[in-house]
Amino acid sequence: MRGARIELDGSIEEKGGQQFVSGQGLFSDKYTRVHRIEPHGFMSNPIKGAKALLVAPTGRPDHAFVLGGEHPTHRPAGLPAGASAIYDSGGNIIRLVGDGIVVDVAGRSITITAGTWTLTGNATINGDLEVNGNIHATGSIIDEGGNTNHHSH
Repeated sequence: MRGARIELDGSIEEKGGQQFVSGQGLFSDKYTRVHRIEPHGFMSNPIKGAKALLVAPTGRPDHAFVLGGEHPTHRPAGLPAGASAIYDSGGNIIRLVGDGIVVDVAGRSITITAGTWTLTGNATINGDLEVNGNIHATGSIIDEGGNTNHHSH
């Protein structure tokens, strides 16, 4: 059995529901079109410079497969034990931490917990919004549709 750490070159081929990648090993060994194994329910495309483990169970390069494909500078750090994250090379991340989920897209986040949800940033709702409960506003409520005279207190 043979194993080696390789650096992926960013080329990806999808064929027959499988992904194939290429890269280079420690001693400039070249590996082309190697099957990359991914877990069920998850799909990713590793970027150039990502690190992976090449395994050749029979010792033959034509039987090799690749595990992993994480880029060291894009991998999130500082998550507590038991946490998970889905992230991309642009800094977007979904964190599953404790009793909640945090979705962070371009620095704007939504936090969903068992109790309160917090949305940070502007939001647009296209369609009707029904609120079953009180509305508390710390800023102005602007009625651009001219409907303020149709409500009562």
